[in-house]
Amino acid sequence: MITRVFGWSMAALAIAGLAGCSAPKAGNADSKAFAPPTDLTARLLDPINIELRWKDNAKAEAGYFVEYSPNANDEYVVIEALPANSTRFHHAHLLPETRFVYRVRPYFGKPSNTASITTGKSGPQQGPTPEMLTNAPPGNAGPLVSLRSAATMDAAAPTDLTATLIPPAGVSLHWKNHAADADGCLLEIKPEWDSQFKPSAFLESNTTSLVTYNFPAESKFTFRVRAFFYGKPSNLAEQTTGKDPSLGPGKFIQYDPSTKPRQ
Repeated sequence: MITRVFGWSMAALAIAGLAGCSAPKAGNADSKAFAPPTDLTARLLDPINIELRWKDNAKAEAGYFVEYSPNANDEYVVIEALPANSTRFHHAHLLPETRFVYRVRPYFGKPSNTASITTGKSGPQQGPTPEMLTNAPPGNAGPLVSLRSAATMDAAAPTDLTATLIPPAGVSLHWKNHAADADGCLLEIKPEWDSQFKPSAFLESNTTSLVTYNFPAESKFTFRVRAFFYGKPSNLAEQTTGKDPSLGPGKFIQYDPSTKPRQ
């Protein structure tokens, strides 16, 4: 499946499906480390902009997924991934007169080491060499450990990430998996013009390699991967947008209620 995930990402990144999404079983220390967010509220900043706020209770979160239900049912989609300690999100330029139901869910897991490439000049894209595919290190090394305990979370992080340029604008990534019970794996990318890593793709929990293309030319990109599990979600919050303020008397709009909100 070819898709785009979150703010920016490669146009031709193959995204695999996620594994199960079970919540952690926590003891006292884990309860504090993996505590769910609370007090989620949604308020209108104006007729078509909604601000979410919540209380950050977790001590060990990697970040937060902001989710909403397009049909106001129990099916949620991720609309943004936010860094650790986040407590607010602005959902902007929405469909008017539409109901939005939100929740916020933390995710947990430590990142791998980083690896970088610098793309070449624009030109015909090459494929991976046989050496890239046959000389890759083994994906699993030693016994797998639990990601869902604060005591073993560090040991469950991926290691030995390598990035090899596939000229002129592709990359072959390989890493070792150590997590026994992840819900999935996140690919996170930092382009040279950005100061922060951003989640770019969901991968299956047992993934240990990825080949992808179509990066901008003559640019440096730094990668890391993160085995993760979902924490418990916040309470639900909902809000209904108002009339489009750009519409004057006698004007109207038409839209399909099933269409994704404008971003």
